[in-house]
Parts: sequence; C-alpha cells; structure tokens
Amino acid sequence: MPKSLSVVLTATLLLIATSTQAGLHGHAPWVASVTTATERSGSLWSELAAIEFPAVAPEEVWVRIDLKRRELALFQGEQRILTIPYLAFGTAGANRIRLQGSRQTPIGDFRIDRINRQSRFRLFFGIDYPTPEIAHEAWQSGILSDQDYHDYRSYRRRNGRTPAHTPLGGHIGIHGLGNRPASLHQIRDWTEGCIAVTNTEIQMLERWLDVGTLVVIH
Repeated sequence: MPKSLSVVLTATLLLIATSTQAGLHGHAPWVASVTTATERSGSLWSELAAIEFPAVAPEEVWVRIDLKRRELALFQGEQRILTIPYLAFGTAGANRIRLQGSRQTPIGDFRIDRINRQSRFRLFFGIDYPTPEIAHEAWQSGILSDQDYHDYRSYRRRNGRTPAHTPLGGHIGIHGLGNRPASLHQIRDWTEGCIAVTNTEIQMLERWLDVGTLVVIH
C-alpha cells in the first residue's frame, strides 16, 4: 500500500474512533472535522496529499494552521491526530513580518516557547515570533533599527527565547476564548494577532502541546 494512502487510512480510522468515544454530547471538534472532510469536494486522500510536511521525526507532534481554510490540524509525524475545523485570527489579516499593534497574525514556522495556564484566555501557548530569521530579515530591510536588533539578540542570548515586546510585536500564540462569547468567535476575527479556538478545543490540545512544539502557520 502506498505510504500516502496508508497515512490517510490511519488518520481516518483514528478520527472515527475518537469521535465514537466522544459520543454525541457537547461540542466535539474532531467529529466536526470528519464531517467537514467528507463534505469537501475531493477526498481526504487528496487533501493530505497536498500537505507539505515539514522535516519532523516520525513521532514528533506538530501543529499546522491553515488561515485560508481556518483550520488547525495536529499531526504526529505525517499522521493527522485531530482537526479543529474553525479558528479566528488577527483582525487585520496575516503577514510574515507583522508590526507591534498591527493586529496581524504572523506567517511562518515557529516553536512554542512558553505556556500560561492562568491566562485570561483559559490557556495560552506562546510562539517564538519574531524568530531570529524574521528579526534579521526585518533588520536588513530597515524595519528594525540597529539598536532594536541589538536588543533583540541580547535578550535571546540572556533568556534563551524571544522577547514578548519588540517593534515587530510579540506575545503571539494559540489560546482559547476565556470569557468571550462563542457566538462572536464564530462570526468574525477578533484577536490582536493570535490564533483563537474555543475553551474546549484549547484544553483538548493541552495534552499534546509543550514547549518546543513546532507550529506552522500559513
């Protein structure tokens, strides 16, 4: 059996098994993902075949966020573990280099570098935006001054992670709704640049995500 087809069958069976265990009570994102995949034009095989997998170990857990499809998918290696079929992001769209206060969501490959379990958004998984590559690109293009770039690099050397406050912004991550109404979440983008899912969904992700987890946003 071709490897890609094997991955699809495994992911499909896992999603169906998970939805069966979850039952029909309450909001179950993984159930919705099975329905969504079935209703889409084209097969699940076509959908997964189009995914460009990053260079990850077979057992490595990572997150793929598709802003166009408004979809968050959790993978282990090339196997899809679960799908959250709807998310909200920055009110001003997305960009590779976003500035502080722009309300844009950054695009690129990131790592979770902090977790706040007392967040007002229920849970917060911070990513390392701006990465060293993005900061260097911003400095070369004149977006970051020499002093700003020096301060960024100094903070990274001292603390081993990205500063939360830079001219490019920071403190970006994946979080829940907290006390915000789910009805608002479903009809418009509302964050300052973060990725938002429901409280139930962010708690579901907690067992999988940790510091160092790869997050691909595109």
